[in-house]
Amino acid sequence: MKTLNLIVDGMKCGGCSARLQRVLEALPQVASCKADHVTKAVELVLKEDLPLDAIKKAVESIGFKVVG
Repeated sequence: MKTLNLIVDGMKCGGCSARLQRVLEALPQVASCKADHVTKAVELVLKEDLPLDAIKKAVESIGFKVVG
């Protein structure tokens, strides 16, 4: 398993964090996801490699943006 840390802009509340977690955990390569709207931090635990472009596409599909 591999851990990937990202900064995601656009999360304004706990509901936003939960929504992002659900979307990312729906990807088959993702074992778990933790998102914090206060710090904008997202921690992904991957079961297998996942291209960053695929993660960005999933994040952007719900109106957020990977900034780091």
